[in-house]
Amino acid sequence: MNIYTNKKDEALTADWLRDIGLDVPYFNTTHIKLLKAQRTAQTLLDENINLLTDSQITILKNFLTRIQNKKTRLKLKPDNAYPIFNINTKINRQLFKQYKKL
Repeated sequence: MNIYTNKKDEALTADWLRDIGLDVPYFNTTHIKLLKAQRTAQTLLDENINLLTDSQITILKNFLTRIQNKKTRLKLKPDNAYPIFNINTKINRQLFKQYKKL
């Protein structure tokens, strides 16, 4: 019974991680800033692509492809997450201005 519930819980956790844009196989080996940046980039591309410029979309897609490849992911430093966070801050400001107008 306990083994079954553990496997079921692990499967549910893996599904949840995939749903929020994180890949399960390298979840434990990647720095937390890079994981947060991956989730942020995925959310921006899914929900706010209409507010992004072409260069921002390119940066976000490039980051996602780099983090999904094992060799390039191992070379990434936590500082590589800051451009993603800066784009997120800019988009959040735009969203707040739109909300304020309402």
